[in-house]
Amino acid sequence: MLPGARETDAVTEIVEPEPRPRSRWSPIRIPLLALAALLGIYTMLAQLLALMPVSWTVPVLRMGFVQLVVLGVGWVRDWLGSWNVVLAGAAVVAALFAVRVRGSWPSGSVVSMTAVGLVMCVVTSVGLAVSAHDATGTWLPFAPLPLVAAGRSPDQTVTYATIEGQPLRADLYLPPAGPDPAPLVVRIHGGGFSAGSRGPTPYNHWLAGHGYAVLDVDYRLADADHPRWNTEDADIGCALTWATAHAGKYHWDPNRVATFGGSAGGNLAINVAYKANAGRLRPSCGDVAAVPKIRAVVAVYPVVNLTASAGDSIDGERIARTYLGGPVADHPDRYAATDSARQVTPAAPPTLLFHGGGDHLVFASRTAEFADTLTAAGITNRYVELPYLDHGFDAEVLNTGTRVGREITLDWLERHDKP
Repeated sequence: MLPGARETDAVTEIVEPEPRPRSRWSPIRIPLLALAALLGIYTMLAQLLALMPVSWTVPVLRMGFVQLVVLGVGWVRDWLGSWNVVLAGAAVVAALFAVRVRGSWPSGSVVSMTAVGLVMCVVTSVGLAVSAHDATGTWLPFAPLPLVAAGRSPDQTVTYATIEGQPLRADLYLPPAGPDPAPLVVRIHGGGFSAGSRGPTPYNHWLAGHGYAVLDVDYRLADADHPRWNTEDADIGCALTWATAHAGKYHWDPNRVATFGGSAGGNLAINVAYKANAGRLRPSCGDVAAVPKIRAVVAVYPVVNLTASAGDSIDGERIARTYLGGPVADHPDRYAATDSARQVTPAAPPTLLFHGGGDHLVFASRTAEFADTLTAAGITNRYVELPYLDHGFDAEVLNTGTRVGREITLDWLERHDKP
């Protein structure tokens, strides 16, 4: 030791290395948050559109892409039916697990969003279940898996006429053979008067199983060069004359005929029936004397007022212009000839109107107004509106809306299409 130096105690400090921070974006957290976020965004958007009054969305429905998105989201929501609650619950679970893996502001926000979406899902599901009970008198159980189509193939397909070189075909759904001729339901497809075709639906084979023969018909469709405002109902009249001529062969009763359609088909179901009973339907084939009297009408989300619908949305305007050949200012007579309220006479048959309260293409308010017109004219009618459902809610699967539609349709036919 050097002179003057002082001996000190040597202290050895052992410093342990800091733990390596866990990666914020772990392989587990990223897919969990992504799944929760996607499900949460869908749930929030779908349920918000269901809960928001349709009238609030009118400004954006004038934009084609936006209306397409709105209708697409509504279609998916209605197609999934009760399973929206399952998806919303899965979103919450995924978000909560992501928080457990690594809590942070993004995951906390996703948790909040999915939780709000789940609450909204429960509100709409309960509201729809209560309305379904009010309409049918029964509580409908949890809907089946959404991937299972509710339609079945027809028993037979026929060509009922060939007009302007175009074969017009119809699918037959026949009930079990019985001692008495079966009542006949003429089903008319939708598609904005310019698209769509006959085909399996949740109603056709089901009605056949309950004793009704179903004739699901095609008709000539409109396009830019061929507005069909004065031929589509005539083609349905043609199919009616064919049905009369072949009643003996297929063992159905030509004196017990009902028309049934959705959307554009709902308009045609109403107008054909009202014109037929008033003696004003001119079929595009066959003898006018062979047009049967219509005993009952079932119209689902029908386009009863093309004049008003053309101003409600961009797609409504497109449909009206294609079908009628231009805007109402150019063709007021054509619009008047297709608006269902103008067809009402004392001979109009009992009419069931069924609509979704969240329809962003054909507003339910238009159908409710038409029901009021029927009531004022003394025509037997029933208007059933289920909340939250958008256009085409009963087209594919056996969700709550379809189950209600089946029950009230069968009840209406049994009430008003008896011998």
